[in-house]
Amino acid sequence: MIKKHVLNALSKIRGNTFDREYLEIKSLDSKSKLLEFQERYLKNLLLHAYQNVPYYHDIFDEIGIIKNNEIDLSRFTEIPVLTKEIIRAQDEKLISKDLTTRKWYYNSSGGSTGEPLRFIQDDVYGKWGNVAFYYWYKDILGIDEPSVKKVILWGSERDLFQGGLGWKTKIMNWLANTVFLNSFKMTEEDMERYLSTINSYKPDLIRGYAGSLYELCRYAEREGIKVYSPKIVVSSAEVLSDEMRGEIEKVFGTKVYDYYGSRETNNLAGECKAGLMHILAFHNYVEILNDSNQPVKEGEEGKVIVTNLHNYSMPFIRYEIGDMAVLGPEKCQCGNILPTLRKISGRITNHFVKENGTLIHGEYFTHLFYLKDWIKSFQVIQEDYQRVKILVVLERIMEESEKKDIEDKIKLVMGKDCQIIWEFVDEIRKTPQGKYLYTKSLVRR
Repeated sequence: MIKKHVLNALSKIRGNTFDREYLEIKSLDSKSKLLEFQERYLKNLLLHAYQNVPYYHDIFDEIGIIKNNEIDLSRFTEIPVLTKEIIRAQDEKLISKDLTTRKWYYNSSGGSTGEPLRFIQDDVYGKWGNVAFYYWYKDILGIDEPSVKKVILWGSERDLFQGGLGWKTKIMNWLANTVFLNSFKMTEEDMERYLSTINSYKPDLIRGYAGSLYELCRYAEREGIKVYSPKIVVSSAEVLSDEMRGEIEKVFGTKVYDYYGSRETNNLAGECKAGLMHILAFHNYVEILNDSNQPVKEGEEGKVIVTNLHNYSMPFIRYEIGDMAVLGPEKCQCGNILPTLRKISGRITNHFVKENGTLIHGEYFTHLFYLKDWIKSFQVIQEDYQRVKILVVLERIMEESEKKDIEDKIKLVMGKDCQIIWEFVDEIRKTPQGKYLYTKSLVRR
């Protein structure tokens, strides 16, 4: 309790408290109030963008979404989808002219596709991101996240170890009851030490990359190491497959909750106890669109398009974030009013594409390798329409019949002329952000 009071005092000194924003969110006790909130903030954002951001001023004039400083939201879907290519090309035209009046900073996406993206955010955006994160834990999962004992298995050096683990960082981690484990280093010796830390610290909450949690649990099961069971495990940063969820829940003996966020627009959605992902709609306005940029129906998969409601320094309006998701029902059994997704189904680059435009879900390929005890790790890469490379770290010699079975099933969806190349390696490298990609397409859409 003393630690929490100290953290609160430090937040007030830094101006990072979000009491007012949290109370505003808590007042949204009906769908109609949530829609009114979204419309108000969306109109304010669009008006600001029109008056201060050259890129949007030109576009809004073209489509006529603003007349006499009044916003016509019925024309919102006429705003062109914002892509990473547009951001790179327009660059300064996307920055607000009143930037110097704000406490702004640079941020960047990880660039797992090899093309990092740099952009600008500010303290107001950060505050709303923090309150969205807090709300999900507190009001959806019933966890007071700042206070509970936490082990975080993460991989971003910039986030966790910038400037080294100096005394300030160590004090802040101690106050926040947080132990960080670096998923950049996941040798067997590291994993044994991480499991020992978890067993001795006995955290209430464990949070980490889906792939890192999965690999840690596989190691624990393989070595017969009994692991302490926390109240909850939170998976984030990567797609959580059913196979991974099952393994993590079995080893930790508790439920896994999936969380969805991004560098560009921060906290997007979190899983509830009923199993749906709730869009944190007071922070981001989210659309799920098909290839024709039309809204999908419940149960259908589409591209995730995000408008952040609070970053006025460099507004991202109708931004194609690069992920795919399945739209959920309007009502959830848990009773929360926030809109839902059934699941985050992967990066667009995790989906393989055929020459006729057909998308093959990445999980089709990962399922071919599950429960194969001769595989230690793998990665399937689409190099072009007719060539697939498979990287494999072997646990033991592979049977020729199992190899042929995998090849036949890949050709079933990619075509009988698909060339399949096997490459046996000692290690499969993670992305610079410590993420593990099971499938990757190099084919541009």
